[in-house]
Amino acid sequence: MNNVIKSEMRSSTLGRLIKKTLVCGVVGLAMSMGAASAIAAKGDGNGTQSHGFGSMTPFSRVAKIPVVRVRGEVDHKATYAKARAASVAIATYVARIKEADTLGSDVIKGIDWKLGGTSAECLETRVCTDDEINHNVLAIPSPDPIDPYDATYLETGVVTPANTKKGNVVEFCNKKYASMAMGVDPIIGDKKIANGYAHAPALPCEVSVWNDDQHIYVDMLDPSAIFTLFFSDTLFSADMQDPDFAEALYAMPPQVKAEIVAIIHAALSEFDSNTKAMDQKVGPVYDSIEDIIAAVDASPLDSPYLHMVYTKVDGGLFTDAESKLVAQTIINTMSIHGNADAGSHPTVINADGDTLDSILSPKSSWRSARIAPITIPGKNHIIEACSPKYAKMAMGTGLERVNALPCEITVKTMGDKLVISYLDPYFMLGAMFADISDEDKVKFAAIPGLINADLQAVVKAALDVNLGIALNEPTRKIINMLP
Repeated sequence: MNNVIKSEMRSSTLGRLIKKTLVCGVVGLAMSMGAASAIAAKGDGNGTQSHGFGSMTPFSRVAKIPVVRVRGEVDHKATYAKARAASVAIATYVARIKEADTLGSDVIKGIDWKLGGTSAECLETRVCTDDEINHNVLAIPSPDPIDPYDATYLETGVVTPANTKKGNVVEFCNKKYASMAMGVDPIIGDKKIANGYAHAPALPCEVSVWNDDQHIYVDMLDPSAIFTLFFSDTLFSADMQDPDFAEALYAMPPQVKAEIVAIIHAALSEFDSNTKAMDQKVGPVYDSIEDIIAAVDASPLDSPYLHMVYTKVDGGLFTDAESKLVAQTIINTMSIHGNADAGSHPTVINADGDTLDSILSPKSSWRSARIAPITIPGKNHIIEACSPKYAKMAMGTGLERVNALPCEITVKTMGDKLVISYLDPYFMLGAMFADISDEDKVKFAAIPGLINADLQAVVKAALDVNLGIALNEPTRKIINMLP
């Protein structure tokens, strides 16, 4: 499998040149199909608009909250605790409140939002315990100390586990918008997004809360930018020649953002009345459709995703129960964050008695962020994998990028086929971390390959050793993400 992937990464120079020559024509086509009406036009600095494509970034800052000060000085530990409390306040609002009732149907155009990862009882009844809500706010570690004046840190320069600053991630789920994005429900009329399941690793919607010495920040993945980067196959599809489909499709991401932002502000208005609403672009800037094409084209697989397809040795069909079993088996093989043995991988992979750790990159300590997969419409099961080692490296470039983590793997059954999809680490580095320093780019050059190999090794061990279903060697499914 790895040899196949590596050979596909070496695209011919001729192929690259052919794709580049298509850009101008595609841009004109996209503009004629209504993209200009959907994405705010870019200003030229003189009050006029140009190109029909507003600049966008993968991350959007939607609020900031005052830090905690004692006698005028920042209390770092109290500020860090406040950031965590703010994230839990947002999660609590999403989990327990029916937003359509509190915010009104003029704000919530779809159906109520749910907190990702919570139990069926919590999702259905909104009776969610404090422990469950708190557990489902993910904590992503950084290399920074909570308190830079901590005595041990000042003495040794080493950040201890107890003094490790983490970014808090709240995941928003909405059945209506997810069903449309996954091609389960139509965008308009009877027209659906083709190959919707292939975009599953780009969900759910993520909101983060983190702090520095100046403020507590609330950031989110910007839905318009994420749609454009991760759904480029839809953007350039024949369906976009239907102006009604194009208009309805482009209207969805801004509405998703508006609803999430309204929920955040409602939750934080009660948490801290001094919260300031914002709408600030954060991260690498994409000024044109050419930029989007270039970002996808620059990735080794010409895609944000790697899709691998499995079949049963006996040729049988996969059941829905087996689909979820595969996802849970991958989680169990990887170990689970928060458990006493998190980061320990006892799975024996060969007759010599070697464990999974022997074929993973050193000290990667992969674990699942959750005890069970998140299931989204279309019966797509999402696994969120995290390596503290690589998370800290990524967060060393700035906690404003925390919404790009964790790494996601999805499982989907389609009759006699099982599709396991990965967010490609090469694409994530190139598209979501494009604005990091040249020094960091050199430092990270080998990391996507290590992450890619690790995640595929975990999945292979899960399927070969722990699953109990005989599968054939996988093949890669290619979905064209470029014009």
